[in-house]
Amino acid sequence: MMPKAIRHSAIVSTIIAIALLLAPARSWADAAIDTSKLPRVSGTKEIYASPQSTIFTAPTPVADTAANTLKALNAEGWQQYDRISASTPENASMVIASLKKGAQGLSVFINVAPAQNNATSVTYSLVPLTNDLPFPSTASDIKFDPETPHLKCTTTDSVEAVSEFFRSELISRGWSPWSKEDGTTAAYADRKTPNGLYAYYVRDNKKPLILTLQKSDDGKTTVNLEAIPPDLIVAAKKIEEPKPEAATAPEAKPADKAPDAFDDLTNDIMNQVRKATSDALAGRSPAPPKSEQSDQPPQAPLTALADNSVPIPLPSNAENVAYDAGAANLDFNVSSNVAAVVAFYRATMPPLGWTERKTVINQPNMVALEFHKGEQEVSLTVMKMGTSVNVTATGSALENRTAASAESTQPAPSGDSETTQALELDDAGGLPIPKPHSLIGSEKSMFRRGANGSVPAKLTDVVEFYRVELAKRGWQEDTAKAIIKPDAAEFFYTTPDGPAVLKLGRGNGETSILLSVRETEAAKKSGLMPKSGQTKLLFGNILDSTATVAIAGKTFKIPGGAGSKGPDGPMLEVAPGKYPFSLKGSKAPMANDTIEVAADEIWGLMIGPGGVLPIQMY
Repeated sequence: MMPKAIRHSAIVSTIIAIALLLAPARSWADAAIDTSKLPRVSGTKEIYASPQSTIFTAPTPVADTAANTLKALNAEGWQQYDRISASTPENASMVIASLKKGAQGLSVFINVAPAQNNATSVTYSLVPLTNDLPFPSTASDIKFDPETPHLKCTTTDSVEAVSEFFRSELISRGWSPWSKEDGTTAAYADRKTPNGLYAYYVRDNKKPLILTLQKSDDGKTTVNLEAIPPDLIVAAKKIEEPKPEAATAPEAKPADKAPDAFDDLTNDIMNQVRKATSDALAGRSPAPPKSEQSDQPPQAPLTALADNSVPIPLPSNAENVAYDAGAANLDFNVSSNVAAVVAFYRATMPPLGWTERKTVINQPNMVALEFHKGEQEVSLTVMKMGTSVNVTATGSALENRTAASAESTQPAPSGDSETTQALELDDAGGLPIPKPHSLIGSEKSMFRRGANGSVPAKLTDVVEFYRVELAKRGWQEDTAKAIIKPDAAEFFYTTPDGPAVLKLGRGNGETSILLSVRETEAAKKSGLMPKSGQTKLLFGNILDSTATVAIAGKTFKIPGGAGSKGPDGPMLEVAPGKYPFSLKGSKAPMANDTIEVAADEIWGLMIGPGGVLPIQMY
């Protein structure tokens, strides 16, 4: 469980971690990348670790930590990129980096953590990518927008080699080259230009892509791969259809003439292509749609919360409010969009004597606001997270009630988490979680789903909450197996889907929650259930080379790609217990670890860049 002080000390790291915990369940292959096993600089201290998000502190300054961390990630195949349309503000106390490896995205946030004696905090978070475009291994100056999608970079490879790379990689992702001659897909569709080439790629239910490669004066190849409107391809087909008089022209084209990029017949479409790509190659991107611009019109104006117990105004629809006067931090969620929240604070703060300082962070999905009044100041980060918006605030104005709004007369929170309180129902992955909560997440594997969270409430209150909510769902508790201690509890249930376990822990003034359900019928139908009293191990390998695993006195060679799309790798049944294992592979680091399994379980051992990740599948 993440300590409360840590939750509030790192504004953006908290946002990123919660975003990943709230993200939809990923495929088994994606889950094989475990952030807790990614490389770190020496001398680190772990604060929080999970496959999706990991936080640790480092003894070196932000700049040095960032340089060494990114260098280590790059050595393991992660490629850093910048957003095409976003500016990166210079801030000596904060570094935010986006990286990609295969189809997996990674966010790295490095900042000064006041709650950790101003140590440097590093947060790794897996980020699902809306669209995956391949990066050449030799690419530099990479700019990438996975939403559009759009990729720009330079490489030292030749135009021909880069074209072959993209053709192979795009085809493997479901794209097909498009032939301009007949308006259909083809095996090869490159069209030469004086200094490079261009090619179209199409895919069902996706905007077409245009790939433009150009040889620069320095010998490098400039790459631009972006989505274009479908009607451009339709227009291309219409223009390129032979005209009747051209079809009967008696004079044939010389065989040694340059490719038909400059034929009269295709001149119009080439002009369109040149215009569409020259701007991109020159770094001029079209303006984003109005709905994506940072000045998007807000939704219905927000009103201020009347019963407000924090020093600055809160929107009336604020949820999951977490305020820590001692750490001078505030965190909450709203269902409105970013623009509406920004408009709310720009309307409510000035009448209370606050003056705004403009910041450089002003994007459609993230805006930073700064206000000051006398010697007091407050900074707010407003960021879109899935279907909601997260707001995090910090600053001296939040240290005590002296900066409270004139309308607020409520006493400051005492911070006493031991007071009995009524807990409300929230949902994580279809399972109940009490609120207010400081952390919430869900997980799903092949035959198992779970929810996790942390709440500032007594363990007895959380126990009572679950006994009521789970009874409503028809879950039957096996009271004979229940374990209840002052700082921990464990309960066992029979549910319509299969057995379930609820584990509670107590620490740092909060109660941690781990609730999991095993889907028995689905596991039985799959044919993967072990013999009664045994455990089945499934092996997978998302690397492109064979790896060797030794476990339980047996050695398995697992081909690259095995199990990445389903349970098609080697399998082994073992008795319950602890099993040391070792890993060896050409691209997998040497690893020695231990897995502990119980009866009637299914586990996946997935080999990835960081080693072996055990995943409980049932």
